[in-house]
Amino acid sequence: MFALLLIWSPLALASAAGTPSYAGVPQRQAGLWEVIVQAHSPRGIGGPRQEAMTVLQCTDANAEHVVPFFMLPTRQTCSSINVKRAANGAGHEVATVCATHGQRFDMRVQLWGDMRGIYGGTYTITRPDAPQTNTGPVPFQARRLGGCSPGQRPGDMVLPNGITVNPVDDAKRAGEHIH
Repeated sequence: MFALLLIWSPLALASAAGTPSYAGVPQRQAGLWEVIVQAHSPRGIGGPRQEAMTVLQCTDANAEHVVPFFMLPTRQTCSSINVKRAANGAGHEVATVCATHGQRFDMRVQLWGDMRGIYGGTYTITRPDAPQTNTGPVPFQARRLGGCSPGQRPGDMVLPNGITVNPVDDAKRAGEHIH
């Protein structure tokens, strides 16, 4: 989950011409989603165990377009994004080749569910230059709780420690600083 938090917020950039697309990734229904990332350990020997974490996410069509599922890395940092239906026809597979601060990371996400009420899957993050930090497959599951809470804005994520971050706002700020 820590790896996902590193990807969610700082890499969330608004779309720009010439960047790869997440065309084909299904969008969640607007509203408040509870996402649970299961407990896991990095693949490296002696890696710290990451406990299960629950995040509340308020979303709408714009937020899903900026940062799909609040999980996938930004299009601008990726040289390759491949979205396809799962081989069994029940879900989607997303594969990315991306970089942040000059460090390459590959992410694979397998999704299942209807995106209107419940979904789940696994993600795997691989870093060729730092294999001790590779993570996955990490299971996650989500369910729609209804409309967003009063005062919440699309993009708001309430982290387990109670702090609220907004990758959509981060994307707008980062987009304003691209030269």
